[in-house]
Amino acid sequence: MIFTMQRGHERFGVPEENLNAAKKWAEKQNTEISHCYVPTRNEVAKLSSQKITKILVNWMCHSPVEIIPSRSQIVEVRDILLAREDARNLSNVITMCNYYIAND
Repeated sequence: MIFTMQRGHERFGVPEENLNAAKKWAEKQNTEISHCYVPTRNEVAKLSSQKITKILVNWMCHSPVEIIPSRSQIVEVRDILLAREDARNLSNVITMCNYYIAND
């Protein structure tokens, strides 16, 4: 498989097929499509704290099985969040990531 996207825009290795399957599931279940969104690395690094928190909570807590994040994906997310200038404003979602990683 060849990735043509820049690393900063990759969705943490989630295959396009999985994203499409998750969207189809959401449509069939009449579930919010926002639960089927996996952010890019660039979005984790640059979106407002409010926007990225909502996206990450949906991904970690409400996503369909096709896109449930692995611990290693959330480690990457947390590391990007910790590197942000506004990491202090993201302490709640960073803590959530730590719990996810620890499987709590």
